[in-house]
Amino acid sequence: MGYPPQILVVTRLGNRTWYRVLSCMLAMLAAIGLIRYAYSPLVPAMIIDHWLTGAEVGYIGTVNFLGSLIGAVTTMWLARIFTGGWVCRMALLIGFASLVLAAFNLGPWWLAIWRFVAGLTAVSGMILAPTLVTQGVRSELCGRLLGFTFAGAGIGIVLLSLTLPPVMGHDAQTGWLYTAGLTMACLVISWPGLKTKPCLPESKKDDGKNKVYRGKLILLAAGYFIAAAAIVPHSLYLAAYIHLDLHQPLGISVMIYAIFGAGILLGGILLDGLLAAWIGHYLAMLAAMIIGLASILMVVLTDSVWIAAASGFVLGVSQMGFASIATHRVLVFAGQAGHVKWWGTLAILFNSGMAAASFAMGYMIYIGWGFKAGFWMAGACFVITLIINALITTPKRLVQEDQVAGHS
Repeated sequence: MGYPPQILVVTRLGNRTWYRVLSCMLAMLAAIGLIRYAYSPLVPAMIIDHWLTGAEVGYIGTVNFLGSLIGAVTTMWLARIFTGGWVCRMALLIGFASLVLAAFNLGPWWLAIWRFVAGLTAVSGMILAPTLVTQGVRSELCGRLLGFTFAGAGIGIVLLSLTLPPVMGHDAQTGWLYTAGLTMACLVISWPGLKTKPCLPESKKDDGKNKVYRGKLILLAAGYFIAAAAIVPHSLYLAAYIHLDLHQPLGISVMIYAIFGAGILLGGILLDGLLAAWIGHYLAMLAAMIIGLASILMVVLTDSVWIAAASGFVLGVSQMGFASIATHRVLVFAGQAGHVKWWGTLAILFNSGMAAASFAMGYMIYIGWGFKAGFWMAGACFVITLIINALITTPKRLVQEDQVAGHS
């Protein structure tokens, strides 16, 4: 009596959870760590090679952030017309092309065009990679998967900061092309896993009980806008400040971004994971803003290279910490049904804040106020957003839910 033959079912690589998580992490690495942040460590070399002046650095940074603003508006619209996976792939492919074309020194306007395109595409990867990684998985796994995905941004910044100086020397063009090569490697490896997957039926759980706390969401959005302005001096000008004002070699000033990237890598884990589980998300958000203010004071109150370098790590912890906590607070105040809408609104305001602050700092440099004026501006922004977030208390009926989410 024979046994019926067994059918071996092989899951396609693109449908395997571990590979999808890796793909989304690499998408975040490419979008934020390479396409978006490549500009900052290349700024000193471009100034030395006379691609840009100090003021033009800020103006082109503004153009990049405007691209991110428009990209945040259009990404979800395009994802509804096509699919999130397709849009993410195309965005990273166009972002790769923008890095290649930025490598040719055809003037500030040419660079501005491709930094606009880079902003447009990088924000698509930032928005869509987290949505793709949670599709079709159990809800209790989402937090871990999101944490791993967001870590890609920090890994990308660290990788680029450590490897860019020895590869490019003082040649900005080589730096752009090297960054493009890393981006293409990420895209090739991740391509099969960046596709939309049907969600599990259990995700349809909104029974209408969730109340939307519109006033708190508006305050949260306002604080997020101002916090975005506060991070611009570090994220855009730290390398140039250390190289030009503190008179450090180009290689050292660029590698400072590795320290910043380490802070980005750990910020969500330390603040939204460990600290929020201990003291709650309300106090953890205030702590994130205080840590950010401390990073600014480390720059403006001393001329020490090492303290300036350490301030990059501290700012990175603050930045990823308050971003991760803000994501959670949006979910608490808007519920599952309103999460995408309100998180998209915060993404738009975040990029608007960065664009406004980048333009303002470029103007300050143009009129001769120097780099430190921008850092003082950032300190004022952290104080304001600290006050705003102090007003956003968690409603009593949601405190227990907040604590449970913090420990999960």
